[in-house]
Amino acid sequence: MNDSLPALIFDLDGTLTDSKPGILGCLREVLEARAIHDAGPLDRFVGPPVEEWATELLPHGSPDDRLALARDYRACYDRVGWSNNALFPGIAELLLRLEREGLPLYVCTSKQHHFAVRILEHFGIARCFKAIYGDRADYPSHNKGDLLARLLAEQAILPARAWMVGDRTFDFDAARVNGVRSLAAGWGYGSPQEYAQADVLAAAPADLFALVCAPAPGSISR
Repeated sequence: MNDSLPALIFDLDGTLTDSKPGILGCLREVLEARAIHDAGPLDRFVGPPVEEWATELLPHGSPDDRLALARDYRACYDRVGWSNNALFPGIAELLLRLEREGLPLYVCTSKQHHFAVRILEHFGIARCFKAIYGDRADYPSHNKGDLLARLLAEQAILPARAWMVGDRTFDFDAARVNGVRSLAAGWGYGSPQEYAQADVLAAAPADLFALVCAPAPGSISR
């Protein structure tokens, strides 16, 4: 591996896979079961940890109520939601090129770890990644910044030599607090305002390689 190449840390939902249909389908199922009809647009819940949106949906609920909502959502996702999913066009080709070029690849997602591994294996791309980091029930924090910090520390990755590739503000916030550069996946679920928080924007997967491997400002090409 060329040590001069950056490590690329990918979000999962909205970056590698188009998982929105499965997520929203299970959200609608659990909200309907609880007669919650005024939740507003549900797209905002694609990306953040389940615990976060359970609190928003049940602001006056007890901790047990919120845990039950998260549990029922995950049961639906385990049963059917995870498979209502697809790789974004160009992702498989992108990963093959990055592998060929020798870039070390990782996944950092707020999705529970076992779901992330199942999905990546389902699409045959788990082998592309040196490590897959998802949320776990026993973690003291479910914040994406903390999960990214764990990945960097355990994998001995220098923040200055890494990029976080994602599509939502949670990804760019996590990168910023860890001193990691961020690339917005413009094919994902983020808004233009969210993408503006990233250091660079890739309109399509095919654009990513040139952006992350561009010479640093002031460097001299030889």
